Amino acid sequence: MIVFPGLIFSLITLLTAIWAERKIAAKIQMRFGPYYASKRIGGYFQLIADAIKFGLAEIIVPSNSIREFFILGPILITAFAFLPMAFIPVSQIPSSGSITSPYYRFFFDKFAGISLYQPIITPYSLLFIIAVASVVPILTVMTAWASNNRFSLISAIREGILTVAYDTLIIIALISMGIEYHTLDIASIVKTGVPGIIANPIAAFVFFVALLMGTARFPFDVAEADTELVTGAFTEYSGLLFVLSMAGPYLLTFVYSLVFATVFLGGWLPLMGIPGAILTVIKALIILFFSVFMRSVYGRYRIDQILRGGWKYFFPAALLALIIGMIGGIFL
Repeated sequence: MIVFPGLIFSLITLLTAIWAERKIAAKIQMRFGPYYASKRIGGYFQLIADAIKFGLAEIIVPSNSIREFFILGPILITAFAFLPMAFIPVSQIPSSGSITSPYYRFFFDKFAGISLYQPIITPYSLLFIIAVASVVPILTVMTAWASNNRFSLISAIREGILTVAYDTLIIIALISMGIEYHTLDIASIVKTGVPGIIANPIAAFVFFVALLMGTARFPFDVAEADTELVTGAFTEYSGLLFVLSMAGPYLLTFVYSLVFATVFLGGWLPLMGIPGAILTVIKALIILFFSVFMRSVYGRYRIDQILRGGWKYFFPAALLALIIGMIGGIFL
């Protein structure tokens, strides 16, 4: 939870994702993007400089805000965006021949019959991930309400409307995989050796679209539309609280990318141990950077277009994925 792929690695991934988002957009728009800080490596240290600048800036709390919730909001959003990582297995611990083998007995999953790089072992990992991640949009609405700002309140209304749409898609897509594999344990799904994208490609597609919607990625970022709502629910934030408010959605994107990598892309297979963990993270990073790349090539949808697409097209697709999961469960 601390080193790999825990808090420290997540922070590095967060900075890299923002850097990649700015550099890709700049490349497509024929600009330089981050450049002056560390020119030889593409201005990567510019993100570190920005993080230090915002982190040391004064935290201004509006006089008409609800102070306690205003301060707690970004902290809780970042915490709950990171917590689902505790339930995601990233690799299998070999019984011998690895530097992690001495920990084989301590992290043994009796339900999957293997030992895992997973902080909290549970046969219901998918349900816990859904439950914890679903708290983030609630906290976002609370944060906007506590700000007592019109732009923030409009963002909160949009976030609340969208939450119903994309949470439904995420739940149905993952439950369809649980039905198909007869388990809600991610490790057991990976152990079957059949990637979810092959077993149920419709569920994989629905989950990926819901991933973009649930983390305010383009073209579904109407809750944080900078041309309309400044920075949405976090308009009034500054300093370290602003850094935390921006970190939450990126961390949640990384968490959902890890879920996609394990459930739909085979996780650590065919490797195990530390190489398997690296493979899982590489798959997740590909999903993360692809979602970041979409910011540069797609325009923003209106909220009515998103809702129409969510309920008219993606919801029936999710139900189809559920049916495929029921049928596929007979053969898996």
